[in-house]
Amino acid sequence: MKKLYRCRWDKKIGGVCGGLGQYFGCDPTIIRLILIFVCIITAFAPFILAYILMWAITPEGPAAYVEIPCKKLFRARYDRKISGVCGGLANYFKVDANLVRIIFIILMFTTFIAPLLICYLIATIVIPENPDEI
Repeated sequence: MKKLYRCRWDKKIGGVCGGLGQYFGCDPTIIRLILIFVCIITAFAPFILAYILMWAITPEGPAAYVEIPCKKLFRARYDRKISGVCGGLANYFKVDANLVRIIFIILMFTTFIAPLLICYLIATIVIPENPDEI
């Protein structure tokens, strides 16, 4: 039986997203981005409260490092226009980077601009650069 733990190794704040990534077998960076996007769209309070409750309730995981066998999300070093977020998302989903950029721009101008720009800036901080691209 799988158990949900907070991750000791893959964490930015409390290890909740790292633990969810281990539990569901996906990259914790994707979970972090979804959480940040939903927090910004819903005015922060519900998901921040849920994160704090999960941080308090969920036990810390084993001391041994556990690698998640999943595809990792990285920012692109070469296929970039600003910081490589759209290029990295394109590499992750195996689509053209220009398509991701166009979708982002369309969403930015058909919805509120500020939340998507904040999400982009936070994604620049949260998503690591690809270490394999030299």
